[in-house]
Amino acid sequence: MTALVRAGAFMLGLLAGVTLVGCEKKIEPVKRVQVSGRVTLDGSPLTTGTITFDAKNGEPPATLNIVDGAYEGRAAVGKNKVVISATKKISMREKMGFDGPGYDTPVEINAIPERYNNKSDISRELVADGDNKFNFDLKSK
Repeated sequence: MTALVRAGAFMLGLLAGVTLVGCEKKIEPVKRVQVSGRVTLDGSPLTTGTITFDAKNGEPPATLNIVDGAYEGRAAVGKNKVVISATKKISMREKMGFDGPGYDTPVEINAIPERYNNKSDISRELVADGDNKFNFDLKSK
């Protein structure tokens, strides 16, 4: 019986090895390029925030810091969805519009409208050879 079990295990291993060899697929790395630009809100540089370029290709998106209105980094070539966020802390009192116990607790809110982040339909095409400089002039109203 032991010989039979060994033979079965050997055949199973051989079959798995042959199957894996036939399924080998080379995965090409995603080409990333330098991207940069400026972000303003109502004409003034966005003090701090993040800008995300997401190629929606299964690769992690590129999230870049915005500092004094400027950003730069590397993102995937191709069409990218763009999401821009900037959080600030306010009290629950300010957020909810009324007073009560515990309403001094700070909470983070997005300082720019949802149309630039949660509901963004902004996209940009990043090219392998060329200038990938994109400026964004956001409006709070």
